[in-house]
Amino acid sequence: MLYFFYGQEEFNIEAEIEKIKSKTLDKTFAAANYHVYNNPSFQELTEILQTAPLMFGKVVSLVNCEKYFFDIKGKINFEDKELKILEGIIENIPDVLTVIFVCKIPRNEIKKIDSRRKIFKIITKHAQTVEFPEFKPYQKEYAAWLQKRIKQKELFASSDTVNFLIERLGTNLRIVDNELEKLKLAIYPEKNIKKEDIEKVCSATQDIFLLTDYILQGKKDLALNEYKKLCREKHYLEISAVLQTNFSRLLALKVDSLTMSPAEISRKTGMHEFVVKKQLEKVRNVPADKIIKIRKNLLEAEYRIKTGDMQFGDLPIELAILG
Repeated sequence: MLYFFYGQEEFNIEAEIEKIKSKTLDKTFAAANYHVYNNPSFQELTEILQTAPLMFGKVVSLVNCEKYFFDIKGKINFEDKELKILEGIIENIPDVLTVIFVCKIPRNEIKKIDSRRKIFKIITKHAQTVEFPEFKPYQKEYAAWLQKRIKQKELFASSDTVNFLIERLGTNLRIVDNELEKLKLAIYPEKNIKKEDIEKVCSATQDIFLLTDYILQGKKDLALNEYKKLCREKHYLEISAVLQTNFSRLLALKVDSLTMSPAEISRKTGMHEFVVKKQLEKVRNVPADKIIKIRKNLLEAEYRIKTGDMQFGDLPIELAILG
């Protein structure tokens, strides 16, 4: 069996991988029969695609393969004769072997997989392929996902409460899932999540919206002070992720407001019309290019931190907040 998962939403990718492992692997031999490989070469990949179980049961091999599809340092290119050999092996993968190709794209990046590459065409021809794009706060699909996740945790929330959660927590699913766990513990033995519960339990995330307002208003001293307070409770990359989501949502609302009424935006996004109006009030006198610049600064700050370009902790994010 062959799978290919790619996209920005690593939380959903990892959840799907866990489903496959649970369904496929014998628990007794799971540790021995589950393998992870990072961008294997041609020779390594041919061996992986023909791996037999070390013990009894089936094998699951996870192949991280972003270097097959992006022009990044250490990128891997296959020759035509190598691709022909790989396709022949893929067509005859043994029943005891499940291979999952995974290409994760960093959140908030606009780059896409090059579907013209022969390796992409070969894998997608034979694999169950699923793209996991990053949710946008205005997507109805995101509200549906969140409602489903709430039910999985044996909790309940009205549609208004779900929209309130989205407004407060953004679209980083890992952060959202952690906050739902906190809510579950905080309201036990109750099952129904209320807005006041979110305000109380998710206060640190809510304060990021105050930080967003300060940045929009150009109140740099207050913004920096609020950021420092938030860093006592959350990792600075979590704060950056929520800020990016906030400004992406505000930019989308700003653009839509040029041609659509609040009611039309509400129908498009699934957000309550009152929430739409409140958000539009924040950006009414803020030029779109200013919001774009803020988001760009935050993206560049996160990139510098993750690539080690600036070895000063969260300094790049502080500089982005100061503009």
